[in-house]
Formats: sequence, C-alpha cells, structure tokens
Amino acid sequence: MNIEDLPVHDRIKKILKAEGIEKLNPPQIEAIEKGLLDRKNLVISSPTASGKTLIAELAFLKNFLSNGKTVYLVPLKALGSEKFADFKKYESLGMKIALSLGDLDSGDKWLGSYDLIILSNEKMDSLLRHETKWIESVNLVIADEIHLIDEPSRGPTLEIILTRLKSLRTQILALSATIQNAEEIAQWLKADLVKSDYRPIELKKGVSYNDENSIVIDFHDDKKTVEFLDNNEISLCVDTIKKKKQALVFVSTRRSAESSAEKIGLNIKNFLKDVEKKELDKISNEIEKALHSPTRQCRKLASIVKNGAAFHHAGLVAKQRKIIEDNFKAGIIKFITATPTLAFGMNLPAWRVIVRDSKRFTGYGADFLSVIEMHQMFGRAGRPKYDSEGEAIITAKTENEAEFLKNRYIFSDPEPIYSKLSVERALRIHTLALIAAGVTKSKAELKDFFSKTFFAHQYGDIDEVMIKIEKILKQLEDFDFIEIKKEKFIDDFVPAFELNSDMEIKPTKIGKRVSELYLDPLSANWIIRNLSIMKEMDFLMVLNRCDEMAPLLRIKKNEYEDMDELLASSSLKDVPDAWDIEYEDFLMAFKTSLMFMDWMKEMGEDKILDTYDFAPGELYNKITNADWLLYAAKELSILQGKKEVANNLNKLRLRVKYGVKEELIKLIMLKNIGRIRARALWKNGIKTPSDIKKAGKEKLGRILGPKIADSILQQIG
Repeated sequence: MNIEDLPVHDRIKKILKAEGIEKLNPPQIEAIEKGLLDRKNLVISSPTASGKTLIAELAFLKNFLSNGKTVYLVPLKALGSEKFADFKKYESLGMKIALSLGDLDSGDKWLGSYDLIILSNEKMDSLLRHETKWIESVNLVIADEIHLIDEPSRGPTLEIILTRLKSLRTQILALSATIQNAEEIAQWLKADLVKSDYRPIELKKGVSYNDENSIVIDFHDDKKTVEFLDNNEISLCVDTIKKKKQALVFVSTRRSAESSAEKIGLNIKNFLKDVEKKELDKISNEIEKALHSPTRQCRKLASIVKNGAAFHHAGLVAKQRKIIEDNFKAGIIKFITATPTLAFGMNLPAWRVIVRDSKRFTGYGADFLSVIEMHQMFGRAGRPKYDSEGEAIITAKTENEAEFLKNRYIFSDPEPIYSKLSVERALRIHTLALIAAGVTKSKAELKDFFSKTFFAHQYGDIDEVMIKIEKILKQLEDFDFIEIKKEKFIDDFVPAFELNSDMEIKPTKIGKRVSELYLDPLSANWIIRNLSIMKEMDFLMVLNRCDEMAPLLRIKKNEYEDMDELLASSSLKDVPDAWDIEYEDFLMAFKTSLMFMDWMKEMGEDKILDTYDFAPGELYNKITNADWLLYAAKELSILQGKKEVANNLNKLRLRVKYGVKEELIKLIMLKNIGRIRARALWKNGIKTPSDIKKAGKEKLGRILGPKIADSILQQIG
C-alpha cells in the first residue's frame, strides 16, 4: 500500500513522506485491514525493526485528528524519553505531546490538556490510584513491549493497568516482540492479532567458534572465516570495522562490558580516520566531565571512547548513557559492549550483533538466557536506511558448543509468556490499590476483577489467586490499611465463602495514602512501626530493610570481619545473632546504610566506587529509591501527627538526595548549587542565602564563576 492510498489526512501523508516513507510493509497493511484506523483492538507481534512504531503513529495520528486523546505506555524511562523525542515532529500538526515518567504521588491534572501522553507503566498505575479524571477521556492506549508482562517485578503492574483500561472501552493497541502465544494476549484483550515474521532488513543468525588460526562463522546455510585475533569477539569486531560497520557486543556482567570494551578499543583504534579520532576526543571529554568530579569509571570510559568503543551499563549516569547512544547512532562510536538489558526497547541498531555470553549469573549459579531475550538482542542487527542485511552471532569456544547454541537459540521459537500476577508481593500491592481507589468494594468485586486478568484467562480459574488474596486482606486489616465490615447474624444457612464474599471492604485514610505513595503495604507497615525520633543511621537501616531498596550491597568474603567489628561498635539495636538466618540480610542493610552515611559526609563518587564497588549510576539509582521512601515516610508521619519526626525525615531526605552534611542544606536548595559548589561557598564564609547577598557578584564570581554567580543572585532577588 502506497502512502498516497492511506485513509488519513493529507497532512499526515506529508510528514510520512518527509521521513522517507513511500509505502507500507506487510504487517502495517494487515493492521490497517484489521481495523487499526477504525478503533479496533489489535496486538502486533512482529520482529524488531518491522515497523511496529509506525503502526502506533498511524493510530494516534488518526485519533488526534478525530479530537481524541492517546496514552502511550512504555516499560522503561529511557524508552519513554526516546519516543518523546521521536514524536516531537508531530507538533507541526498542532498535536500537544507530554512526557511523564516520575513523581508517583501526583494526579498530574496538567496532562489532561495534552493529546499524546507518554507514560511509564508505573506512572499510569499511579495516576489510576490517584483517580485522575482525564483518564476517562482517553480514546486510545498503546502498550509498548507488552511481552514484558512476563517479567516478575514489573509485569503485574502492566497486567493490572490493562485489566482496568479494558473496562473504559478505549481502543487498545499492544506492541510485542515475536512470542509463541501472542494469540492468548489477543484473546484476553478482545483484539485481533497481526503476527508476522516480516523484517525489512534480512537478518542472518549464526554461531562462531575457534578453528585453529581462524574463527568460523556458521550461518547454517553459509560458512565463512575471519582471522583469529586474541579471542572470538575481538576477531569479529576487527572484521566488522574492516567492513566500515558497527557492532553491539552483549556480555553478562558490568565488569565484562568494561574489560571487553577496553580490549576492542585497543584492537580497532588503528582503523579510525583522523577526523573520527578528533570527534571521539570531543566525546571523550564530554563523558569525563559528566560529573562535577570525574570518577575512575568516568576516566576509564573516556579513555576507551577515544579508541572508538564504549561500555554501557547501569553504573553510568544518564548523561553518559545518552552521549554514548547518540554518538553510536551517529556512527562515531563504532562498538558498544553492554549487558542484555540494553536490548529491550532502545533503538540502537548495528550491522552486527555479537552475543559473547549466553548465560547470566543469577545468584544460584549461571543460567542460560531465554530465547526471547536472545532474539531481542538479535533484533538490534541491521540498520534501517543503512544496511540491506544484518548479522547476529553467538560466540562459542568449540564446534560442539556452537551446534548446541544453534539448536537452543536459532532453531527454536521464543518461549510463551506467562502472567506473574500470582506473585504475593504484586498481589499485596495491587489489592490495596484496587480497594483504595474504590475499584473493588467487596471480596466478590475483587474476585470479579481478578477474573478479568491475563492470569485468569491463561489458567482458567483464579482459585490460587483468591486463596492468597484472602490472606492478604487479613494482613491489610491487621495493618489498619482496610476495614472489613462484618455481616449481621443470619438465621438461614449460607456457605461461608458466599457470606464472606459480600463483606464490604473500605480503605482507611492511611491505607489510601499508602496506595497513593506507591509503597508495598509490608514496607509501609514496617516504616509506620518505626516512625519515631531516631539517629540517621537507625532510620537508614529501617529504609534498607524495605523491599524497595533491593538489591542491597553484598558482603564480600574479605569484608565479614570488618563488618562484624563495625556492627559491634555501632549503637544499633535488635542485631540478629551471627547464626541467625537474617544476619546476612542485616549485614547487607548495614553496609548499604554505611554507604549512605559516607555519601552524606560528602565522600566523593570516586571514593565510594573504590570503597563500596558502587558506580555513580548505581549510586544515583539507589539515592532515587531512598529519596522516594523518605518522602513517603515523611508523608506518613504528617498523617499520624508526628511533625517533629516528619521534619527530621525531610532533613535526612535532603542530605541523602544531595550528599551533604547538615550545615549545607540551606545552600544546596538553590538551583545550580550542588554539593561541590555549596562546600566551596561554605569554605569562603558564605553559609546562608543572606551571606550570598552580602558577598556580592564579584566575590561569588571568583568562587563559582560569573554565570553561576548571576544565577544564584537572581534566585535570591
């Protein structure tokens, strides 16, 4: 189908043509034929790079021109930011586009005036908990990466959201990777299925192995060899750059990503042109200066980037990740080594994908990656508009291992996906949310709601779920988060289950607030029980024993003796005995709390990296979680009338957020004044906003630079 034949407004056709799109591909045509533009529910299951995003764009553009409102759901914040940047081009049509990924304690009424609203799944869940009114006017919901409903920690949230949205009679468009049981998802959503293996760029999938002085690449119907250099992935990377192409290399751990990137850079740097080296020097400088005080990791990454390679993992700060991604897309950085999480959702195509590690360490040994994970990584191979084909290669040490991996991953279909809603923690969180928002007001209504979930559709009944919910309701009642109205005495015999099912269930004031604060009720109850005046270390220990702070810092073998001594010299109460099964968890919470204490004593990121083996990106993720829990604890203190506790928690929250001693709190509240600049002001006798006024522009300029001096003087008037 040519763009000219599309049943859409000419303004849409004009934008698509400007993007170089002249005609639709098979899955796009099938989606239109099955009612995409006629408000029909659809599930699109097709490979990466098959054009699913354009299907979504056609749907929300048609909806916009019909005066409709669209919500676009994403599983990852990075994917949301990427979609926001991609869709900005449609503002020329008058479309108002918004992005909201954080702040889980807000109804965000302002979003109601936008036409296309991009939300993380958790943000959408939060808006539903806050009973946000504008959601009722949404005509179209697009759920990206719906196959992640199978993911234990985040899948249940997406499942609950879609179960609730189904009742609003909105059009649902679900986008999925190729999965075995896409028909099940389509049936659950009462949607038509568009399932396709179409890919605009041919993908050659194979395995490689060492054979004396060469590397054999076996594409099943075609074999070729490349020169052996150092190891398998280095050989493939050098072969890639000789062809003036790019590659993504997937490994199992952060350390492997760093060491592999370093080796690749050393082996490919001589193939770079002088103009590329100059550009890489600039990028390297940006990466090193991403933090006020560069860490050892910053310097390491910067030095690797100079050679045309980079590593990408959770230890990087967001600014560094964006620099790497943007310059890889621009073709300046030639190779990225990463853990498999990079493969989900992010649009980082390369000519070749090399999967070095087909196993990951899970804490209970090394397990093979799933087929769907492997296929997600494969899907990054082949760059639209640049390549006519892409290559995905799994590396093996021997020909026998290569044959095994070929049968496991290349000749196998992706696994079916399954609901993870029966996980007790997820049920606890979402049961309270449903009661708190007034969606379910009795056991009968709870049963009715859960009977509409993907879990119920997949397994045929929800007896397993309802047994767990019965236990959860008792727990929530004990926590004083809900009230269950008791039935009056009835003479006639009624079965216990039927009697109980009609019991009225209401949220308490504190239960509703716990739900709005997006807390696990178990964590909320633990925090509430510990809301008292206590030392900072004591409350950090309270936080670090909440599930939301997982994973905690692990205790290495050579650290046990030091940790035992530090614990013995601390003033902490209720310390388990060394033989207690909880002792290991307690020690990990203790180590994590020590790390936060050092951060608040203004220990630098580099020192934290050396002391705790905790990279800046991981530190900031942990700070974000702690910040949220401290905010929630403060809110719960206010609700219970504990003003002094709330004030102390607010002070602790600011110190954790900015990593400062208490004396700097007034200074770091100013925009553009972080911990480094605040300390510089303090050392120069400037300790309060009034001191800043007295210091004047000239003195401030000498300490902070003229631009920052102007900025803070304007802020304080």
